[in-house]
Amino acid sequence: MPVFTANGNHVEIQQGATFTLSLNLLDASSAQRDLSSGFTAAMQGRTTHAATSTIFSLTSSSGITLGATSPNMVISLTATQTAALTAPVKGVYDIELTTTSSGLVERVIEGTFEITPEVTR
Repeated sequence: MPVFTANGNHVEIQQGATFTLSLNLLDASSAQRDLSSGFTAAMQGRTTHAATSTIFSLTSSSGITLGATSPNMVISLTATQTAALTAPVKGVYDIELTTTSSGLVERVIEGTFEITPEVTR
């Protein structure tokens, strides 16, 4: 289960366990955004903001599901995928949403992450 707080935006990924993070993006009037078409999303995690290599990288083609109803963005990794991640490691991440028609890119969330090592294999 991911640790997700509004103040810190910290995400914990447990190596070897299924990971799911559900987000609900709202518009300026607090109405549910329909992300089911016209958008792509990307999420990357790195050890530092300046790091050239990624620890993980997800897109709306692989690992991020966009929809019309709550939650309208779901980030997911299988247990096999998290088992392949290096642990322990800490770093930073962000998630960007791109409007395909205009190319507008919004950073919808950012924060820190921690991948904790698996004991049971």
